[in-house]
Amino acid sequence: MNSLYTLGVRQTNSIQADLERLRNGDKSAALLGQISASLAAMHRTVDDYDSMAKREMIKAKQEKAMMRVQKFRSDYIELRTQFEKLKAENEAAARAELLSASSSSTLPLSPAPGDTRRRFMAAQASSAEVSESPFRSPSSIPMSSLREQHALHEHTFIQNTEARLDDFIAQGRAVLDDLVDQRNVLKGTQRRLLDAANTLGLSRDVIGWIERRSTQDMYIFFGGAVFTFFCFYLIWRYLG
Repeated sequence: MNSLYTLGVRQTNSIQADLERLRNGDKSAALLGQISASLAAMHRTVDDYDSMAKREMIKAKQEKAMMRVQKFRSDYIELRTQFEKLKAENEAAARAELLSASSSSTLPLSPAPGDTRRRFMAAQASSAEVSESPFRSPSSIPMSSLREQHALHEHTFIQNTEARLDDFIAQGRAVLDDLVDQRNVLKGTQRRLLDAANTLGLSRDVIGWIERRSTQDMYIFFGGAVFTFFCFYLIWRYLG
């Protein structure tokens, strides 16, 4: 259970650092995906810690663990709220920037004749250039942008996968530590039960020995009493 608490503290600090990067202007999709994955991992860690705290047998440790669970849940809600707010602000800023760029790129409605002639000449020159180089790829720029987007998505997916694998490994280690602790507790319980069984066996032997000794003492008392009365009778009979 202590390992899960350490994991939750580490995840909280990591998410806070990523949110600080997001506030400072890092609006990459990789960072957004990393924060989302970290929040999901933190939610799973808090649930696991809560379930283990409810199974704690010692009352003081259980109360302390439940207080930590409440603190983790409040931190998670606060971090989730901050992330949603920052993401909404970034989306609004991106939309405003796109609208301003589209409004600034509008063409004039009535171009001058000289501009029309220059555009016609430029179009002829570009068509001649294309005809002179048939192996030229006119869609090289869009393809490069598509490749960049694909590489960015792949990088984000790999980072999310690595983060989840790290979380799974940490949870596996936490479960292993808990199993070791439970094994030690069970061994201690077994040792105490064996000691109690040995004590009970010794107590039974002592009680049996005392009962046998009491029976022997009773026989000796009655035998001595009979012998004493017989001696008194002989004294009274022959000496009295």
